[in-house]
Amino acid sequence: MEERPDLGNVMAMMSFAAVVSTGGFSNAAKLLGYSKAAVSRQVAKLEQSIGVRLLDRTTRSVTLTPAGREMYARCARIVDEVSEANQVITGMVSKPRGELKVNAPVVASLFDLTSIIPRFLARYPEVRLFLNLSDSKVDMLKGRFDVAFWMGEPFDASLESVQLRTYPMVLVAAPAYLAGVGWPSTPNDLKDHTCIVETHLSKVGEWRLSDDMIVAVNRGPLTTNSVRMAREATLNGLGISYLPRFLVEADIAAKRLEPLLEDLVTESIPLHIIFPRGNFALSKVRAFVDFVREETNDEQGHGSGALLGLATAI
Repeated sequence: MEERPDLGNVMAMMSFAAVVSTGGFSNAAKLLGYSKAAVSRQVAKLEQSIGVRLLDRTTRSVTLTPAGREMYARCARIVDEVSEANQVITGMVSKPRGELKVNAPVVASLFDLTSIIPRFLARYPEVRLFLNLSDSKVDMLKGRFDVAFWMGEPFDASLESVQLRTYPMVLVAAPAYLAGVGWPSTPNDLKDHTCIVETHLSKVGEWRLSDDMIVAVNRGPLTTNSVRMAREATLNGLGISYLPRFLVEADIAAKRLEPLLEDLVTESIPLHIIFPRGNFALSKVRAFVDFVREETNDEQGHGSGALLGLATAI
């Protein structure tokens, strides 16, 4: 059986975080509406419960111990989330602030996210955004990320998702590869070719070319969860790959890659923004999702961006 959380320690953590963020016990007491002695008791209680000293106190200053720095990194997040929750519950309109952790695909720069984020931070200077680039499934339910961009169908039904847009897919191969083995003339020919399998966007051993056409493929020398790695391998003539067209558009135009079976491939891959249920109530998450909607709708109107407007809204 799981242990119940010690709610007294939560209050002690908030007191400790307030002491650190304000620079002293007196300032923390004013911020929290407690007496200085009450704040001091809470911090002492926290230190006693975990068995280490968190603060070095003198008559003039309070400094963090190494253990205190580690504890503060976690307590600050608790303070942010409790504050957000209180404001939502009481119906207050809060100003987005605190740390926002975002995960995005490695190719995020190709759908304008890396230009959208600086504009978001300029509008909301009290938000501290941490951006992680990864093509792997992210662990959001344990609090690692507040929001993530995901290419493909959402992988966890317990997460909220908003579809942003869809990207046409394309079969491609390098001229050197095709010169050696020939071009596939039908979808069934793919099983006789060497295929580079990208596991993020498709199942191992099969590619969906359209709503009613799924073909078996021969797994080649490389299987990866990275579209970027699949593109590089294809450019090096290792086989045929199945990728979002925007990723290889420049390669096709420069004849570094050749599109295959274009009249038969009609499948598109969706881009979603996903987050744990309830996170949309947090002002920093709501502001980020709304800002992406605003920016991408503007890009759609001007035709200047690869990322188009949100198709649905929470």
